[in-house]
Amino acid sequence: MTYSTPELSQLQYWLSHVSNSHGDVSQKWLISGLSLKQSAKAASHFVAEDQLETYSAAHVKRMKACLKGEFSLLCALMGEDVFDVLVQACVMALPSQSVTFHTLGKAFVRFLANSWPQSKFNASQSALFEVYVELARFERAKAEVLASKGSEQMPPAEFALNEFELLGGGASLNIMVPDCVRLLMSEYDIFPLLSQLENRQTKGVESPAMPARETRYIALTQQNGQLITQPLTHWQADLLSHCNQATSFEQALANSARRQGVEPAVHRARLAMWLPAAVDSGLLVVETAKCPAATT
Repeated sequence: MTYSTPELSQLQYWLSHVSNSHGDVSQKWLISGLSLKQSAKAASHFVAEDQLETYSAAHVKRMKACLKGEFSLLCALMGEDVFDVLVQACVMALPSQSVTFHTLGKAFVRFLANSWPQSKFNASQSALFEVYVELARFERAKAEVLASKGSEQMPPAEFALNEFELLGGGASLNIMVPDCVRLLMSEYDIFPLLSQLENRQTKGVESPAMPARETRYIALTQQNGQLITQPLTHWQADLLSHCNQATSFEQALANSARRQGVEPAVHRARLAMWLPAAVDSGLLVVETAKCPAATT
């Protein structure tokens, strides 16, 4: 009996299915849509099922290693045994459909947020679960930022920002948040925890203290391959969250002042003082607004 050679897309789907779904190898390939003999060529000392079993185990092991690398601080906080159990459960519960391992972290954060038991816990236990999720969200944002192009690769500004000129008006300016920026709102002050965990990994210090429950706004970006993490005020985070596309300075100012419930003049003053620093740190890009073409 002869078998036709499968298309590459069919083979990719087949390998993904048998590697990530439940059941033993013989069960998985029977329902995968392709014959095992179409998809695996047996060596003299290995049958096709043995080859597939080896590939599947190595694939899952590699996914687990990727998640452990991306969430190293979370692993350090909860311990390797607990982390490995959660990663194994995530890989089985949310099989990856992507051809790259970079998307695994996003699914892991979602799994972590939805996997805690719904039983009653005391305040310290509930806080610990929530801190795990907050830390996972931070490390995922960090991975996405470092995988993006930094703001230094964007065309340089043709002018220097001046706080006093901004106070007088910025009608000719557009502002935009670059693609490499990620914004987070955390219910805990995780900055001290991050520092403690990083020191613990390098110096082996004792277990870190849990962070205080306090709403924090965080911006992550990168320049020249270096991660930049900055705390934000509420109004700064609000402004950045509404500038994903090029927006005129005056429109951004008016809309932000309205959302914050402050006088536009007051908001203009603090925005004018902060904007140059935000541009220097890669949180915003400023460009000259294009004037509409003249009509005759």
